[in-house]
Amino acid sequence: MIFARKFTLAEDDDYERIVAAGGRLRALLEAFTVGQLPREYGLMQLAGYARSLLAVQRVDGSFSSYAHPEKLEIDVRTDAHRFVTWAALAFLCRFEDTWKKTGEKTGEINLSDKELAEGISAVFRCPAASDFTFPESGEAEPVQQVEAVLILSSGGIPGRLSADPSAAPELKAGLDVLKADFRHRLETGNTSLPGGIEYADLFHQAQEGLEH
Repeated sequence: MIFARKFTLAEDDDYERIVAAGGRLRALLEAFTVGQLPREYGLMQLAGYARSLLAVQRVDGSFSSYAHPEKLEIDVRTDAHRFVTWAALAFLCRFEDTWKKTGEKTGEINLSDKELAEGISAVFRCPAASDFTFPESGEAEPVQQVEAVLILSSGGIPGRLSADPSAAPELKAGLDVLKADFRHRLETGNTSLPGGIEYADLFHQAQEGLEH
């Protein structure tokens, strides 16, 4: 699979292009998380991608795969804005952790550790990052919540906030609420959602992610 070298916004409000733009970020994040990036996609390439993300970070600290998410229908806006914000946060945190471990410099990419840290801090405190409500999903809302938690867990966000809750108090509080809800569902067996589909495994994965 060929992974994008930089994050690019969809040029118009075409739903497929908007979703594809966010999908490329999530595909890169997943491969980065499980260690399946090709050898030629090393730290410099990851730094370049992080640089491209920070270049389009919104004023409030969030991210979007479309320049004007407020103009989109609510279900499209959820995919284009909140899920992209969570994926961007997870990628940036994972990259920062990797960068610190290697001790390498990325000067040629024009990315400083201060700039990266400030970008992450801004995402932590933006409203989109801590909003885990999906009224448009109805009874299937927990599926969206699980997906959000799994994305954030891939970037080690729950662990970061356990170590430093003050970094993002509202996000930490939101994750704590979901953690309690998932635990209750697993303890009571309330893991089947509309249509009779069983989500116990996903609730368990999300719960594990929140523990680390």
